Formats: sequence, structure tokens, C-alpha cells
Amino acid sequence: MTTLRKIALAIIGLAFTATTYAQDSQRVYEQIYKSSYKIAANKAEDTELRKIASFKVDAISYLKTKTLEAFSAPNANLKNADIAHLNNQLDSMAYYMYDYVNLYLKEYAKASTEKEKIRVMRIFRDSSINNPLYGDEDKELVLAYYNRDDYPTPFSLDTNWILALAEAKEKLK
Repeated sequence: MTTLRKIALAIIGLAFTATTYAQDSQRVYEQIYKSSYKIAANKAEDTELRKIASFKVDAISYLKTKTLEAFSAPNANLKNADIAHLNNQLDSMAYYMYDYVNLYLKEYAKASTEKEKIRVMRIFRDSSINNPLYGDEDKELVLAYYNRDDYPTPFSLDTNWILALAEAKEKLK
């Protein structure tokens, strides 16, 4: 079985799993984190799948860290509505990141020429950098995957995944 076919089958399997997230009492980000971590830590899995899963784990860890920073800010004075908003944002960003990465992999696998592959990669790479969520100044951290040729997920961690997904879909037309 080719690597791309394995990746496509894994994406389909994960997509079915993702549909159950909304029905589960656990948080969306926790479900995606756990399933991605399980793949990333499994040495029997394909290396490329493990790298993709590692990105998802790191992206969710980044989102969670930023959410916890907002909770613990010295002058936060968060109300219940603020806490609910931050929790909902964490779940939404995790879900849209998951969708973004999977759409990227699907479009990349569909590209039949090297020129098309480069176009798809640029669209998604640019969409991630064009839509920061936090405006994080720690570029070494947020761009850890961005300029790496050895990872199939060249995206910024500081991404508003909802806006990035919308931009990528628009540019794919």
C-alpha cells in the first residue's frame, strides 16, 4: 500500500472518529489530542502519519497553553461567559485545525503534478501565516513547522484555523 493511500485511509478513519467528538461528553480538543498523540507515539505507524499527528499534538498544546495563559493573566477578572468563550474557542480551533490539516492532505494527495503540489502547499502554508490568532512574537516557536521540509505540515502554530480554512478553500477554487 502506498504512503499516500495509507494517509488517505487514516484521514478517512480519523474523519469518522471526529464526527463522534461532538456527541462525546469530553472536550473536542481532548479527543483530537488523544487520538493524534496515540498515532504520534506509536512506532509501528507510518513515519509520515506520525509527523502529521505530532503537528496536531503540538498545535493543540499551543492552543491550550495560550488558553491557560488567558485564564491565569494577572488582571484577567474573567466572568463565566469569558471562560466559556475561551473554552469554546479552544475546541473550535482544535476542530478547525484538524479539518484544515486533513483538507490539506487530501488536496495535496489529489495533486497530480509537482507544480500542483507546490500550489496546494503554498495556499495552505500562506493561509496559516496570514491568519494569526494571538500575534505571538515567539517566531521560533510558532514557525517551528513552517519552514521545515522534513514535515508534511508546514504551518504556523499561531493560526486562526477558522479564517485560515476559509482562505484556503477560497484560494482552491
